[in-house]
Amino acid sequence: MCDRDVVWDDEGGSVVAGHVLGPAGVGKTTMCHALQIHGRMHKRGIFVVNLDPAADILPYVPDIDVRELIKVEDAMREFGHGPNGGLIYCMEYLAMHMEWLEEKIAGFGEDDTLLFDCPGQIELYTHLQAMPQLVRSLQESCHVRLCATFLIDAVSIDQPAKFVAAALAGLSAMLQLPVPHVTVLSKSDALGDEEKLEAFLDEGSAVLFVRNQNEIRDAEGRTANASHDRLHAAICGVLDDHAMLSFVPFTVKDEDCAAHVLAHAS
Repeated sequence: MCDRDVVWDDEGGSVVAGHVLGPAGVGKTTMCHALQIHGRMHKRGIFVVNLDPAADILPYVPDIDVRELIKVEDAMREFGHGPNGGLIYCMEYLAMHMEWLEEKIAGFGEDDTLLFDCPGQIELYTHLQAMPQLVRSLQESCHVRLCATFLIDAVSIDQPAKFVAAALAGLSAMLQLPVPHVTVLSKSDALGDEEKLEAFLDEGSAVLFVRNQNEIRDAEGRTANASHDRLHAAICGVLDDHAMLSFVPFTVKDEDCAAHVLAHAS
């Protein structure tokens, strides 16, 4: 599903589907478009489902578009909702009218992969029930097995506080959506420091990475906050101890990244 993860059905007979998740502006739609292009180049059946009823201009032509069912403008005009309330209403409306989406999905074959490009309102993945309900319906009624891809802006690894906050958001989505998860470091080229990215990926430990970042901060004479350092270390210790998150870099500037993300999500 959009902002989505890719899910592969190892039992056969089901459409492969993935939710691409993450906060607004993290690059979900851009990644979906890149994966769609990758599919066309390599003659793979990769299709994009726009699940954002507030989308204005999309870089791709959606193969399924929730705006055919309902738009945020509809909810705002009819019920007096603001933009955020209108979007939540639309997602709840979709979850209650899944027969529309089920009919659309039925037109795809078992060798096809659907990418669900999801809205950027983070509360949809952290504590509201519309997305979990939608995921259950896809699994039970459409016989689709899902994998969620949660996007984190790669520049967040430059600051432990931002990294920890992004990781906690991803963990919250993981708890809400009971499907396999992959964490993608989007816009990895924007970090501007390939060695830092490689060090993060090679470290294999959030604790060690944050500790090293703090050492760099101390060496540069920046102000430390001992209580925050302890909190970051404790949270990263949980991530390490339970191997909760796996990180995959992605940038549209490297075509191999598309195949890399798809391979991890499978």
